[in-house]
Amino acid sequence: MSKERILIVDDEKNIVSSLQEILNDEGYDIVTAEDGLDALEMVQSEPPDLVLLDIWIPGMDGIEVLQAIKTYHPEIEVLVMSGHGTIDTAVKATKLGAYDFIEKPFSLDQLVLSVEKALKQRKGRMNGTGNKDAAQHELPHCFEMMVEVKKAVTQASKTNAPILIHGEVGTGKEYIAQAIHHKSKKSNFPLHKINCVLRSVPKIQIELFTHQDEKGKQTKSTRGGAGKKAVYLKNIDAMSQDLQAKLASALKSPSPRKPADFVPDRIFASTTKDLKAMAEKGEFHPDLYEALKENVINVPPLRDNRALIPTLVDEYFEDLESKGKVICKNFNEESMRALCEYDWPENFKELRSVLDQIARTVHPNEEITLKNISTLIRQLPPQTKSKISKGKKGDRPLQRTLKRSVVLCGRGLHSGIKTGLIMQPLPPGSGIIFGDISSGSTIPAKVENVQSTEYATSLRKGYASVSTIEHIMATLHMYRVHNLLIKIGDEAPVMDGSAKDFCQLIEDGDFEEQDEVYEELVIDKTYTFGSKEDGGAHISIEPYDGFKVSYHMEYPAPIGIMEHTFEFKGAESFKEEIAPARTFGFVKDVAMLNKMGFGVGGKLDNFILLGDEKVLNTTLRYENEFARHKILDILGDFYLLGKPIRGYIKAHKSGHTQNIGLLKTIKEDLVQAVPAH
Repeated sequence: MSKERILIVDDEKNIVSSLQEILNDEGYDIVTAEDGLDALEMVQSEPPDLVLLDIWIPGMDGIEVLQAIKTYHPEIEVLVMSGHGTIDTAVKATKLGAYDFIEKPFSLDQLVLSVEKALKQRKGRMNGTGNKDAAQHELPHCFEMMVEVKKAVTQASKTNAPILIHGEVGTGKEYIAQAIHHKSKKSNFPLHKINCVLRSVPKIQIELFTHQDEKGKQTKSTRGGAGKKAVYLKNIDAMSQDLQAKLASALKSPSPRKPADFVPDRIFASTTKDLKAMAEKGEFHPDLYEALKENVINVPPLRDNRALIPTLVDEYFEDLESKGKVICKNFNEESMRALCEYDWPENFKELRSVLDQIARTVHPNEEITLKNISTLIRQLPPQTKSKISKGKKGDRPLQRTLKRSVVLCGRGLHSGIKTGLIMQPLPPGSGIIFGDISSGSTIPAKVENVQSTEYATSLRKGYASVSTIEHIMATLHMYRVHNLLIKIGDEAPVMDGSAKDFCQLIEDGDFEEQDEVYEELVIDKTYTFGSKEDGGAHISIEPYDGFKVSYHMEYPAPIGIMEHTFEFKGAESFKEEIAPARTFGFVKDVAMLNKMGFGVGGKLDNFILLGDEKVLNTTLRYENEFARHKILDILGDFYLLGKPIRGYIKAHKSGHTQNIGLLKTIKEDLVQAVPAH
């Protein structure tokens, strides 16, 4: 009997090791992944029976990974784990199809029991006992409206012949294979999916053929020979020539179970390539092409069905609403026309991605316009793009967002909790917005939402709050990123105590120039906050043709008196001069902070630990690293004014309290200066 396969997705090695050990003892086949992207690749190439999924993982957040698994592999059970779970997160996970939500630290006995129950439920479904998820295997609406495709699916479900599904990237070939399988008489057999690009030759061979031992005797493989099944071969054109020949021989055999080592009861295959042309050139085995060409379903690209796009959009948003999402679906005439005129090179897959972005970024009460769409699709038709570009004014700088979402995971410096963030593009004029990962509540990154400046800058609006945002905000300020949604938990990850990783993160997201200009906040007079008497902490800003920050600090040894001046000359100057500077603390202060509930996440690799006379745990990156870090905090706090700054900041022994005090002084003065209407 084959072992049930469990994929553990978590980047905490001690947890993974414990889970792996106990689940191996229970007789399961265990594989692991440390980040979301690797997890999805493993799910696609070799689908497990169950996924144990942590909420905070690099690459993608756990909720997004769950959504992807349940969209493309609804038969896989998922148990979601979290070290700081909330009711909202648990509800969201179960709505998206998770079998259960388990809060860390968990009892291993409880976990094993949950695993058993989840696999029992899956087994019941796969054996056809109940058929509760039949609706999940209906042909997607886009294909229901394509009469020829629908007819071909119905016809193919009545036979047991191998099926070749041909179409461009993103046309939904896998959905069609699933629909045929679940309409067929053998729908109770599991459908194993193999991506021939990603899966190694030995693993494909195991799925298709039984093993032979050293004496030449046939044996059952752990994932192959045991049990009846259907197999879907994605990108069959990438399969090795030797395996193509062996598969061709099996498919041409008079009996479906000969040769004796051939395992699947049915073969589905898909490709984006012209297999006939490849066979003629010797790039694809001609006998395998002959075996497949009798039953071919050609899936048309989305651009050939432009008239269906408005209906597809309505159907997709109705599906999101049925899952409890409150979304905007009010397209104006020009924006819907733009969707219909676009060529959609990645077809339905790209359309789903664009609609998901609109659902996340446009307020439910707003209208969806050309500007919302222009940042999401690669190239608008020329006549459409010209309508958007009318608002440009000469060579003035344009607002900026990211081209794609990016994810970063780590621990909160003060909470010590495993946390992370997801950065997602927003339309022009949106600003920087923090979103609660569990509830969906949002907090604009504005000075009026500052709740606390005690050891870090914290924002609050309503019941939602987020702390330690200054390093993220500094990076966005210096890279001139104006519009971004940052989905996050209660605290930003500290990483190594600097902004170095945040620089890399937004560079990975790539920058998208938007079709609206931005303006700097030009300081035209001197503002001061704090007391200069007896050398007290104070900060000021004065007019300057550029952006410059000077910091003077006086600390006990080993810091002493330290200074640094930073002049902004583009993002690269920030990345080299300020971003790598780490947060720091004295041994005596760390103990006190821990008692007060701060600094719990401070580790020897994420901040500089100072003794009475020396640095205890690392080598300084700069001789004056401490002063540079103070400038990093200032750069982050000052972006809470909502615009890049033009002026000269001079700080003397100041911290977050003085920074925010000065921002509020500036803000109040600017409000008073606006003439009444």
